[in-house]
Amino acid sequence: MKKFNVAIIGCGTICMSAHAPKYSENPRAEIKYLCDILPEKAENIKKEYKLDNAVIVTDYKELLNKDDIDVVSVCLPNYLHAPVTIDFLNAGKDVLCEKPISTNVKDALAMQAAAEKNNRILNIGVVNRFNTYVNELKKLVDAGELGEVYHIYCAFRQQRSIPGMGGWFTTKAQSGGGSLIDWGVHYLDIVMYCTGD
Repeated sequence: MKKFNVAIIGCGTICMSAHAPKYSENPRAEIKYLCDILPEKAENIKKEYKLDNAVIVTDYKELLNKDDIDVVSVCLPNYLHAPVTIDFLNAGKDVLCEKPISTNVKDALAMQAAAEKNNRILNIGVVNRFNTYVNELKKLVDAGELGEVYHIYCAFRQQRSIPGMGGWFTTKAQSGGGSLIDWGVHYLDIVMYCTGD
């Protein structure tokens, strides 16, 4: 069984809580590179997940021409999703980019165009469509069990504090917006997925 070599770009909260542990648990994946402008963040992940063979770099551009990378996880602040993802797609890598895809439509379309031009996979981390309860709901909608769906109401509550108060997450120019672009992206995706877009 072929293993896929992974490079993770950005070693902050989402990398530590989702990407690094899930790749580490997957017998078909091996994290080859950890990239962060703060090398101590990458070191923490390397130690936490016992990634003895992972190489730490501080500039993602060092990885663009590496032949031993199959998949890249882009776990950066939202405003960096498009330029970094496009660079890796143009370098012939498949990319899993954290949500939201970007901070504006123009960049999102440029990312899609780069994936198509280079015949690469671009996946966005809207992960709720893989949850069992979402797929059960989709089955009900697809089977017509709910009748014609013409109105949808979504609501959510969150107990978690905002990460990095005063950092990129709460700076509109870098995050792209507020709760709609953070949590709302997931709910819009679930609605579109369950109703056939």
